[in-house]
Amino acid sequence: MRPRIFVDFDGTISRVDVGDQLFQELGGETCTRLVQDYLAGKINARDCFIGECTAAGAVRPELVDEILDRQEIDPTFTNFVDFCSRREIDFTILSDGFDYYIERILKRHGFENLTFFANHLEFQAADGTGRVSLVPIFPYRDAECDRCANCKRNHVLTLSSEDDIIVYIGDGYSDRCPSRYADIVFAKRDLIRYCRQENISYYEFHNLQDIVDRLEKILSQKRIRKRWQAELRRREAFLQG
Repeated sequence: MRPRIFVDFDGTISRVDVGDQLFQELGGETCTRLVQDYLAGKINARDCFIGECTAAGAVRPELVDEILDRQEIDPTFTNFVDFCSRREIDFTILSDGFDYYIERILKRHGFENLTFFANHLEFQAADGTGRVSLVPIFPYRDAECDRCANCKRNHVLTLSSEDDIIVYIGDGYSDRCPSRYADIVFAKRDLIRYCRQENISYYEFHNLQDIVDRLEKILSQKRIRKRWQAELRRREAFLQG
């Protein structure tokens, strides 16, 4: 058996939630209220993103890039990538944010060829002045559950094999569902509260170096094993599919 890692982007690889930061700067209080409604369960992620893009209005692409180029990633991410390469561990970035900013931020930090799945963001000419409207597209929605716009659980299930030990790393609302299907969970912030509530065992982390250190210890002691509750959920999901 070998580990197969899935890692969130916003607030996990990036220092803050880039999507929230972007839309708060573009759309102000309207976007803040939309996110609050989403977290309270009043609207789903798709409706939240559509509302945020509408609130942002017509914007200069240069302003979008200016906001994104201020965003930083966890300084220990390089060590995490090196660890996965050295140990020959596959990892995939899963985000309920947008591909445009993930690709731009990763490229700016020297990570151009990492695999990730996210919602798609298109720029459409708005008024003939060079301004654009932001148009969200959701290629990875789940037909049965619409809470998240990009179903991370489905990626975890389809990209892993029966022999994999699934490792999930996250911090927020969209990480709740996939954590239920993971054998090893690394959590911070909201995901910690959820794991405690649902009795999901987890390791708390503050940065990605914490995860490298913990996995090195687990692998060296040959203590890696499946979590039976997660394995049962995966089997149930495959049977239903």
